[in-house]
Amino acid sequence: MTLPRYLTAQKISLLVLVDLYCNSVLPSSATIPVLSFILSHSISPVSSNARPRSPGYGDASFSIEAFEHVLQNHASSMPGRTLLDVFLKHMWEMNSFDALHQLFDNIGDLLLKTREDGGQEFTPEEFQDRVLLSKTSPLGVFVRRARLEFTRLQFDDTMKLWSTFIAYRAPTAQWTKRLAGLASSGADIVAADMGLRPGEALYEVAYGHLAQEMEDGIEISIDDFDRLLEFQLEKLQRLGCRVPDDMRTQLGSMLGSSGVILRQSHLVKFFDAWKAGDYTSAFDNLHRYYDYAMQTREKIHYQYALLHMAILQADFGCFGEAIAAINETIATARENQDMTCLNFSLSWLNHMSKAYPKQMKGVGYMGMLGSERDGLTFLKAKAKEAKMYNLLSATLLNEAKLCLGTGDSISRAFEYMYQGSHLNIKENINNQGSQMLLLSTLYSRLGITHLSSVHNELLLHCYERGCPIDERIRASCRCALTATRYGRYDEGLHLLEMIDVSTHRSLRFHQYLFLCTTLIKLRRSICRTDWAACESYLSSLIPDSSTDPEISFALSEAHIEYLIARGYYTEAFDAIEKLSVSLKEESGDILQRVLMLLAKAELFGKVGKPERGFSIALRAASVSFKARLMPCLWSAAGLLASILNSIGEFEAATRLLHAVIPQSLENTDYVLTGTLYSHIGDSYIGLAGLDDASTSHGARLRAMNMSQAEMYIDRARECFKRTESIDGECEQLMKKAVIAKLRGDEKLAEEWAQNHERVWNEGKERILIREESK
Repeated sequence: MTLPRYLTAQKISLLVLVDLYCNSVLPSSATIPVLSFILSHSISPVSSNARPRSPGYGDASFSIEAFEHVLQNHASSMPGRTLLDVFLKHMWEMNSFDALHQLFDNIGDLLLKTREDGGQEFTPEEFQDRVLLSKTSPLGVFVRRARLEFTRLQFDDTMKLWSTFIAYRAPTAQWTKRLAGLASSGADIVAADMGLRPGEALYEVAYGHLAQEMEDGIEISIDDFDRLLEFQLEKLQRLGCRVPDDMRTQLGSMLGSSGVILRQSHLVKFFDAWKAGDYTSAFDNLHRYYDYAMQTREKIHYQYALLHMAILQADFGCFGEAIAAINETIATARENQDMTCLNFSLSWLNHMSKAYPKQMKGVGYMGMLGSERDGLTFLKAKAKEAKMYNLLSATLLNEAKLCLGTGDSISRAFEYMYQGSHLNIKENINNQGSQMLLLSTLYSRLGITHLSSVHNELLLHCYERGCPIDERIRASCRCALTATRYGRYDEGLHLLEMIDVSTHRSLRFHQYLFLCTTLIKLRRSICRTDWAACESYLSSLIPDSSTDPEISFALSEAHIEYLIARGYYTEAFDAIEKLSVSLKEESGDILQRVLMLLAKAELFGKVGKPERGFSIALRAASVSFKARLMPCLWSAAGLLASILNSIGEFEAATRLLHAVIPQSLENTDYVLTGTLYSHIGDSYIGLAGLDDASTSHGARLRAMNMSQAEMYIDRARECFKRTESIDGECEQLMKKAVIAKLRGDEKLAEEWAQNHERVWNEGKERILIREESK
């Protein structure tokens, strides 16, 4: 069954409503709702930053009940009747095939005739009570096209249109008693006057298929189907999701029965196959889409074909082909003077050079816009010139990211972000997701974990519907990783499991969620010293060059933590050096480079040479303070205190730790806080050893320092217990046993030693139970 080209029963009903609007005086309260309803279902929507599109905007398959919702609450000029009554009266007065022709003949009188058409430019006096439509107005364009399409219809198609209108109008016969006289004639008043009834041969030839059409439901035209595909394309491009299974089935059935091939259908299939990871089908559909565009002489789309090709090649990992395609895109966009495509291509190229610097340099890309800061300045200037507010907002956020990545002023980063926020509100730009994620990152670096989590939750709860799916996934993963810092591993895994199952239909998103889930399990296994599980997870977490840069570094960091915890210090040192050199060559994020400095300083302490890590830890502290990387600063202070303890400078270590522990408590990172508590406990033990126990004052100071050490050790033990760190908890228990022994309480020392043995055995039993459950 072929679909109609343009006219459907819905559009005939809209024409009746247009005729009602032009030939009767509507109440002022109904003018805007009626006009909005007509325009939203007759004119193809154009994307605009001026106002958001309503949820039901442009619905092509709306039922007759949609007219009821708009008209029933507005009174008409006739006393006691609503606009719905008047509308239904006009609908049922069209009671024959000839009346359908009269509608299209008379609807032309609503158009304002100019002198070129043999008419007058101004409205005649006899038409002062009517609304005449300009031919260039939205309603005038709709009326003119409807009349033109009706004249093109063949007789068989016109009869089919009339039959679908009868089936579409049929449910309204029971809406009001005032239709009793009009609806009594049935489908056709001519057939009723001739005495034809259902079952007779002539009636069945003309209207025998009405019952089947009522069962088939609402029919849409090729024009409506084209608008539906455009809506799907907008969602696919803006949200980055795939077409739902039920929608794909419906689109496939409608497209298969239409008998035509629509250009947009190939692009919908391209995006769906791309997100599914089916790159072969994605390439095929992309070529089909733009081959069709070239055949129809729509050469303006050629640069967008190259742009999509470049993005697809980069996603596939073929950066050389992506660079060639994007260079051709830029050249073609310049030739066609398409500033939108040109600026977007330059923005994408700048993003790729920052996200994948090693891969881009490997294929010979040396940069087109100079330094990254110069490139962003150029893009911002071009975006302002072309009034591309989406690009301007994204560029402002990229400038804020650059400030954070290079350790520049935090206040400047806030300034760029607030400028972008103001632009989003002023121009109604849907870029809140990127802003929330960047604010979350900023507050996390400042050590304000609560605000960081609030912005992630704000994205998920308030902006979820309008944000791209990758931003929602990233926010969910950050919430899950934050929960693991509190030791709530099960809660973090549950947050990832609660993500919609349809998200896993996209290969890229499925891989990202898999990596985050396995990363949480790996960190828990490291804390539990479950080395068999760690090796199993690491085999599937080897960082890949094509993965997300942020998650790739997190995987490398977790691998280094495993090597240090396992005692493989040589391998850990090599991994740290390799990653540090890579970050330096790629001008990596300042946070990642500082974390490698801290890992190296910690490694020197593990191998018994803490003095060699002093300069490294001091450098990390200095850089962290300048860049306001507060958690890194606190960690560096803890390493410096540990080094000071090793050389006997217990007083200096105590002062240093007392300065950072209160701030670390606000960060609520139990691993970091537990480590700082452990270091300050060691400092007080060292101070106690310096006190002269032969004097009463020295004995009191020693007892006070020992009690202080015991208090901080208990706090450290509680922190490690929350994070399920067996090594950390057992280390604190051993310190408690040593303190008891120094006090001369051998019985208490034995009890703490037994507790140490119990905690260790319980941890090993959990590992055995987990292995047996497999």
